[in-house]
Amino acid sequence: MISAAKGEEVLSREFVEVWAGQFDAGFPGKDKQEEVQLKAWLRARFREGRAYLDKGHFVEIATWKSQRPLRHYESNDDDLVQEVTALAFAARRDDLRLRLLMLLNGVGVPTASTILHFAFPNKYPIMDVRAVRALAHFGLWTRPRPPEFDVEDWQVYVRLMREHRRALGVTLRELDKALWAFDKHGGADGAKAPSLLKADGATD
Repeated sequence: MISAAKGEEVLSREFVEVWAGQFDAGFPGKDKQEEVQLKAWLRARFREGRAYLDKGHFVEIATWKSQRPLRHYESNDDDLVQEVTALAFAARRDDLRLRLLMLLNGVGVPTASTILHFAFPNKYPIMDVRAVRALAHFGLWTRPRPPEFDVEDWQVYVRLMREHRRALGVTLRELDKALWAFDKHGGADGAKAPSLLKADGATD
């Protein structure tokens, strides 16, 4: 196994492949199936010219991300959900899309980012505190980490994720899965996968 000093892991294509695999191995099959089905449903809606969410699908996507605010999600009127999501999906500015979605009860930056990812998977990553912690471990996230992310945090996150998606030749979803799993399974604390460290000539 290649070893190096702590903090010298490199964010590489191999890192993404291994840790995204760890994510898939540990993620419930029901949730993976739900993700695939909801994205397929949204693609069909866009093709049909109906680029918005009804309340039922909004609640499904929001609870896929976090079930804790369920009662807040359900408090949104169906017409409001349809109008807000239609405006958000039609908007041209990234930040406006996010701000519009956050008008819905229970929707903060992470849930809004998830809705945008499900609608535009090649354009927006899912923002999660675990992925941000992993980026900080690599020295890529230097902003303070408040209790709740704001729109500016999300814009920085999107820029970083897009840059590294292009540089590594991976998808945004593969990258956020890898970062999430790295943090979840203790990568930042030393439980690192084989061959993901910058070689320093030392071997175990």
